[in-house]
Amino acid sequence: MQMKKAMAISMIAAAISASAVTPVFAQTASVKQAAQISTASFLVNANPVTVRTVVDGGVTLASVRDMTNAIGATLHINSDHTVVVKFGDKTLKLKIAAKTMNINGVATALQHPAIEVAYSTFIEPTAFVEALGGTYEDNNIHTVQLLDSAEHAIWVNSKQLIVSNTAGEGREDFLVDAVTGKYELLLASSDTSDLILSPDGKSVAYSDANGAVFTIDLSTKQAKQVSTDNSIKNELQWSKDGSSIFFLQGDKSSVIAKLAIADGKVSKVLEDKVDYKANLEVSADGTKFAFYVFKQPKVTADSSKDVELDDVAIDATGTEPQIYFYNSTVGDNKPVQLTKEATDKVFLKLAADGSKVSYVSVSSDEASVGQLVTVDNTGKASTPLFADKDVYQLVQGGSKLYLLTADGNSTNAIYEIDSATGTNKLVQTVSDSATELVVSDSSDFAALIDGQLAVSVQGKWKNITN
Repeated sequence: MQMKKAMAISMIAAAISASAVTPVFAQTASVKQAAQISTASFLVNANPVTVRTVVDGGVTLASVRDMTNAIGATLHINSDHTVVVKFGDKTLKLKIAAKTMNINGVATALQHPAIEVAYSTFIEPTAFVEALGGTYEDNNIHTVQLLDSAEHAIWVNSKQLIVSNTAGEGREDFLVDAVTGKYELLLASSDTSDLILSPDGKSVAYSDANGAVFTIDLSTKQAKQVSTDNSIKNELQWSKDGSSIFFLQGDKSSVIAKLAIADGKVSKVLEDKVDYKANLEVSADGTKFAFYVFKQPKVTADSSKDVELDDVAIDATGTEPQIYFYNSTVGDNKPVQLTKEATDKVFLKLAADGSKVSYVSVSSDEASVGQLVTVDNTGKASTPLFADKDVYQLVQGGSKLYLLTADGNSTNAIYEIDSATGTNKLVQTVSDSATELVVSDSSDFAALIDGQLAVSVQGKWKNITN
């Protein structure tokens, strides 16, 4: 009997204790019951994001966790329940129901205290974003100043891209963070070739109008001249080991030449007196080459007419590009013509071992579609690999091939091609406004869409330029 009585007294005491909470905790419990979580669409650095929100006392508060994830910050909750958010050089510390937050050790007043609902912290978004150095207005969060546009891009690694834009009479090349869009100027130039990335991803190379070749160390941003040779250099291509740069030499791109990085010396690889080579591709061992040859149209004029009348006839028959293959290890070897058909051929890619080439064949017939074709290095075996949908672009990412193709009314499709078996699989879709697909060696995806560069993050496209 005494034990039952003691248990009853303990239960009554516990019930009384639970009802006698402090005013602060009573208020928090009341808020938890009253506030209803909903969602709202935010734009974070021009990218749509869904953020959980609550309304407390007529004020809309947003989830700290959702906003932290959206801007790429880090979130940690200390043992004393202090919420800590770190973004760049800013550290924000916050406690539930407090009227201040701490920014880099300095207390800052909050017009509306943060609250906790369903174990998540909610705060007035303007105060949160501005405390971390960003701006907030009408559900628009800006934490970095994005590059205004993007005309061309290449991956440096999974975290960075080089973005190039026309600037006046020249070009500007920027290093852009693939997560935040933060950028820095790498090179401002005029009359220079496109930057090409070294195989180790640590430097880029380019040539100027005088034929001189330079490299830029991407960690130090320091430029170095590696050759003073003044011949015209087109379509620079790194060797796989990074020791050399191959290029098409001369104003008519007649010669395949090689530049040694160590001493800047230039040597000829192929000089066959054939002009207008283009789209140079080099095998992994640096001994095999694929390229287009363009024939110039036949131009005739009526000798009986005054030359000032500019009355000429142009015959473009047979001027379609044809693909050639050259093996430099075979003595007295001449380039082998791999194609003869009267179609345009674009996006030429040579297999790493030089065994075959792939390209997109485009007929002049408006009803036809672009098709992926592969041909061996003898020109005897030509095989269509993909003709299901109109192929817009062929891209190489490491050892894999990818296609940007037509898909639906509002999307394009990205396919991965198994070059060994010819099979394909759908990887992802992208807006039908995508004009260029950019793939890294580790199969990171980016695309130019309406003049903006977007990267694929867990299947969704995120703009990193404006």
